[in-house]
Amino acid sequence: MKRWMVFGAVIALAAIALWRSLTLYSNVKPDPVMDPAELGLARRVLSLALAGDSSGATRTGASQAAVRWALAAVRRDSGMVRGWTRATETTARAQRRDTVIRTWFTTAALQRCSGAAELVARFIHEPHRLRLLELESPCLPIAPITFELE
Repeated sequence: MKRWMVFGAVIALAAIALWRSLTLYSNVKPDPVMDPAELGLARRVLSLALAGDSSGATRTGASQAAVRWALAAVRRDSGMVRGWTRATETTARAQRRDTVIRTWFTTAALQRCSGAAELVARFIHEPHRLRLLELESPCLPIAPITFELE
């Protein structure tokens, strides 16, 4: 009988430990969920800007301001923009009504930046389409290091 009580106590403690480990972090907010439509639109606009197709970028659902920014970024550093076209990791997402601000991080652009290698995009979710309103980045291109030989 004593053996069964010890065995029952061990099982009860194991069940409590399991329950506690499963519920301990249940109030922690998970990472922002990646929206493939938002990522796809930003990638298409940046890819079209790399190709120099501003009208195609506007037709995809980007505002003229977002297209102008993307074209200027390509002129500054096309390698950095290419890195953003391969970005997959979302670091932040904020939503207010139908407007979403999304931040992507990419290690491909990290080597080319003196600041954070982030791309921030502002989207508006309309009833039947997604629009890209704005693009920006705190990332500044690093000037190439040159050596003068005499």
